Amino acid sequence: MSLNNTQRISAAHLAGRPVQEEARDGWPVVLEYADEGPGPWLVDLSHCMRVDIQGRPMDGLIPYDIAEPANPGDVSILGMTLVARMGPAQAGLWCFDPTVEIAPHFNRTQITEGTLGLALLGRNSFRIAEKLTSLDLAPPRRKPPFLVQGPFCHVPCQLLVLQTAPGSEMLVLSCSRGYGRDMVHAIQEAGDEFGLRPAGENRFVQMFAAAGAGRPVA
Repeated sequence: MSLNNTQRISAAHLAGRPVQEEARDGWPVVLEYADEGPGPWLVDLSHCMRVDIQGRPMDGLIPYDIAEPANPGDVSILGMTLVARMGPAQAGLWCFDPTVEIAPHFNRTQITEGTLGLALLGRNSFRIAEKLTSLDLAPPRRKPPFLVQGPFCHVPCQLLVLQTAPGSEMLVLSCSRGYGRDMVHAIQEAGDEFGLRPAGENRFVQMFAAAGAGRPVA
């Protein structure tokens, strides 16, 4: 991880009392909140690395040994890094491991600081999402992980559906950081009836690892 003294500010502010925090490459990162409860949870992932990959053919532009997603909407995962194909010559990379360095030899645009990153996790997450988008996040013939692009809270978003198992739902969204405050407010308001609470990055990492291993987390 590179050393950087720049102070960065997340596009999201979650109401809650952090009990475990750390500074990471200039980002204040909440690892755990007090009284996170049984879910659903809202997690700020705005500090996680996001890279826009552009070019054709895409094979060779993707770092490490991550398989090239074959079709738009397909997602490939290796460890704590994923690549989601948006079109014939464009893909988005998310890296949830702060120790990973991305090699500079491929066509890329670092978009972390210009975007909002949120995760909606756990029981009733999709019921909350259904109040905010008309997109089908759980089509019966499609298994996660996959990418959906379209309006969420009337804002153009990239939506990563990582898990659809009841009680273990995982939805990650990204949009322009300028919508951060309104997006968080809308999600929190929609989730009030379901007991939505803020959760730290540890909650997401635990569920992401379990989903990758095919084991749901309640």
